[in-house]
Amino acid sequence: MFENQFGPISDTVLLSLVTMNSPAFEPVTSAKHVPALDGVRGVAILLVLCFHSGLIIVGSGTAGHMYDIVARSCWCGVDLFFVLSGFLITGILLDARESPHFFRNFYARRVLRIFPLYYGVILWLFIQNPDFPDQIWYWLYLQNWGPVFGGSTPPMVVQPFWSLAIEEQFYLFWPFVIFFLSRRSIGLFCGALFLLSLVARCIAKTQGVDPLTIYTLTVFRLDTLCAGALIAVWIRNSEQRACLSRAAFPCFAVCALALIAVILWDGGFYIDGQASQTIGYALFAVASALLIVLVMLHSSRMRPVNWVLERRLLRHFGNRSYAIYIFQMMVLIPLNQLYLSKWKARDTSGWSDVYIFCIAIILILLLAEISWRCYEKPFLKLKRFFPRQEETAVREPEREEPSRRD
Repeated sequence: MFENQFGPISDTVLLSLVTMNSPAFEPVTSAKHVPALDGVRGVAILLVLCFHSGLIIVGSGTAGHMYDIVARSCWCGVDLFFVLSGFLITGILLDARESPHFFRNFYARRVLRIFPLYYGVILWLFIQNPDFPDQIWYWLYLQNWGPVFGGSTPPMVVQPFWSLAIEEQFYLFWPFVIFFLSRRSIGLFCGALFLLSLVARCIAKTQGVDPLTIYTLTVFRLDTLCAGALIAVWIRNSEQRACLSRAAFPCFAVCALALIAVILWDGGFYIDGQASQTIGYALFAVASALLIVLVMLHSSRMRPVNWVLERRLLRHFGNRSYAIYIFQMMVLIPLNQLYLSKWKARDTSGWSDVYIFCIAIILILLLAEISWRCYEKPFLKLKRFFPRQEETAVREPEREEPSRRD
């Protein structure tokens, strides 16, 4: 896709010029499937579903109030996805830097993984509703910027798509960062973007910027992606990996304690909390990145966590997380409307909303499975024409795609 922009110079020649004086990256993990990372995705999508359960489940009394606090705090599942994406995509790009068709293969694989389901769904939505507002932003993966430039508030059915826009914008420019910078420079660049995002968010919060804008605008969310990217760089260097092995757990514990302080300050871990939306976002990003490090390095202190993350059911949620994320609101919203109009008035037990939400989860999983087997998989088979690392393409076994994002 991008080779023609460089004229007759091949990617291999250009790579040799760029990296002549750069330290080599050590071969690592992107070619090896790590089951526990599927479990991390599973945790992330379950958090997202719990957050959106508030559309249907409206508790009462002390138990209902506690559930509301927990559910409203589960927005962080999206941030866990961001950190994991930053880690996986950066690792894939680092390990493929010497491939002769670096840009072509990466973008082709992203298109085959992300575009068919996304564009298929928005096309169906727009055909169903020709007056759907601000369609152009969705076609360009810029829907999170639309409201900033005078666009309308997104309809609820597509509100979660803002995170897909951030990731696509990240995928667009990140290969150039990895290709042209040395290992040390990539690390410094990640650190600079992390601090820029944190500072920008703090300034925006003090200036009264709309909390939803702070939550969804790319410039304010880069610290999550860069936290994952940075550990992908560090884990590929023997000295830095050894340092991570020693320091990851104590640092994770410190971050966890700091997050508890944020939660106590705000009375919960809320999207728009004063502490949550400034330092809290950054703390959660660092804690998530350190969790991934502990999983990857098989820390002895994390064996019970790894055991849970490797359970088949949790990994299945992770494997289908992309389709679950796409379909969730298209199931939750009509079921909620049906519940309110047909059953809520007759509910004497107070549990009908829970039953309806469980039915919604079953329907979402069913749609995700059908989408995977009947629609997404044929596109993914085309990835064999665009191997991550071409020298291993012949020997690489075909396996099920584990993520909505890697």
